[in-house]
Amino acid sequence: MDTGVKQFVFPSKIGAGTRALEHLPFDLAGFGAIRPLVICTAEMDTRGGLKSLVSAFKGSGLTFGVYGMDGEASLETVREVWGHYHDGGFDAVIAVGGGSLVDVAKCLAVAAEGGPDELRRLFNEGGAVTATSPFAWVPTLGLTGREAAPEACIGVERLHGTALSPKLIAVDPRMLQRPGSPGLAEAGLGALAAALCLYESGEVNRLALPYARLTAQQMMVGLEPLLSPSLDRQSRLSRWVGMGGTREEEVAFVTAMAVSGGLLPEAQKSLTFVLADMLVPLSRCSREVLAAVLLPNVLEFAHRVRGDDLSDMLSALGGLDLLCSTPVPQRTDAALARVRENMNRLWLFSAGNLPRTLAEAGIEREALLGICDAASAMTEGWQSHEVERLLLAAYNGVLPDLKSQPTRATQEVS
Repeated sequence: MDTGVKQFVFPSKIGAGTRALEHLPFDLAGFGAIRPLVICTAEMDTRGGLKSLVSAFKGSGLTFGVYGMDGEASLETVREVWGHYHDGGFDAVIAVGGGSLVDVAKCLAVAAEGGPDELRRLFNEGGAVTATSPFAWVPTLGLTGREAAPEACIGVERLHGTALSPKLIAVDPRMLQRPGSPGLAEAGLGALAAALCLYESGEVNRLALPYARLTAQQMMVGLEPLLSPSLDRQSRLSRWVGMGGTREEEVAFVTAMAVSGGLLPEAQKSLTFVLADMLVPLSRCSREVLAAVLLPNVLEFAHRVRGDDLSDMLSALGGLDLLCSTPVPQRTDAALARVRENMNRLWLFSAGNLPRTLAEAGIEREALLGICDAASAMTEGWQSHEVERLLLAAYNGVLPDLKSQPTRATQEVS
């Protein structure tokens, strides 16, 4: 029975800014940890990438060990790191980096709390992870956007559960010195889409919207070097995160990525991400890029055809000053225009490599028609014919046809 009660859980404490690492040992001590194991890449370990972390732990009373991970994540890696953890008498986990390394750290945190048998049971039988050992994450620039999400993936094996989100996140500019991964911009687009897609439906869990607003605002700060019309492409590139950007831009960007991980369970219920997941096998693009391509079309359709009010989204994209200075009837249109403008600027920055339509993403028009029924069945309030019209609009890069169906605001109630 639907009781009408809404819940949204964001279990991570985030510290972002100069010397955020110094807070980490004391926060871990609050969980009773005295000897954490740091999981990082082997390259970071051998090249002195942990110097700032070593400095932060001095005088704290805590000591940590290091496991340098080499290669991709696998169950064999998890078994090996568990042996290192168990034999070394460690009692907490710190992941330094991103991507599959964090997945390994999450699996280790599960085994550290309940033992290897509990991890094996969850892989074999499923069910939600309910407890982990104290688990912290220190981001670098090699991110995918999934690191703070309540999930983990090792090959085909998957885990889920709120407990998989890091208990502590320390975004420190000293750890953001090296260039980011090639997919960092795509991951950022996915994070922005995860935030803004929560505005696409009146059925959204409104308790998540403050986090969506924070994610979008911080992401816009981080993306600003790419979107500035006063700079040529080379100048924008040189200021992009990891390539000489300011510390404030980088910290804002990575903080947004961290918060967006907590939004993914809500975002995955949206039509934007349902369609993006379905289109990945049909496209040459990642889910994050497809979500960014679909998002403006879903929002346009939700407003112009279905009559949804998206005026609150303007505060996420431009702040309260812009919201308050824009007349109420113009706010939704202003927000939609800003979404389109930013997508076009990102396309220009990418020298045309970033698709703006589903056709540019390499998807055949006929393939779109085969997923409409399934997509509408997986999302609340969307009919198959609406999904079809929306996908065709996204394929052609045109606004949805407004003549074939009146908006909610003009429909008569019998």
